[in-house]
Amino acid sequence: MIFRRPELEKDNPIAPQPYIGPRRRLAMARAAASGELSEVGDMRDTLQILTKAASRFVNSLPKARKADAGLKALRDAIAQAEQVLSVKTTL
Repeated sequence: MIFRRPELEKDNPIAPQPYIGPRRRLAMARAAASGELSEVGDMRDTLQILTKAASRFVNSLPKARKADAGLKALRDAIAQAEQVLSVKTTL
C-alpha cells in the first residue's frame, strides 16, 4: 500500500502547511526586523541586471512583423526601467 504525502508534492495548493511554533515565529519576526533589508544600491544593481537580461532576451527573438501584446508590454517595461535607472544614477 502506497501512502501519498501531499505536502511533498510540488505546487500542491491543498497541501497542509507545516506548523511553525510561537518561538520560531517570533525568531523569524525578529530576524526580519533586525535590519536584514536589502540596500538601495543592491536593488539598483539587481534592476540593472534584470533590465540587461530582458533586453538581451528581446533582442534575441526573431523579428516579427506584428509584435504580440506580451512582447510590447515587456519592451515598455524595459524602457520604463531604463528611464528609472537613468534618473536614479544622475541624482
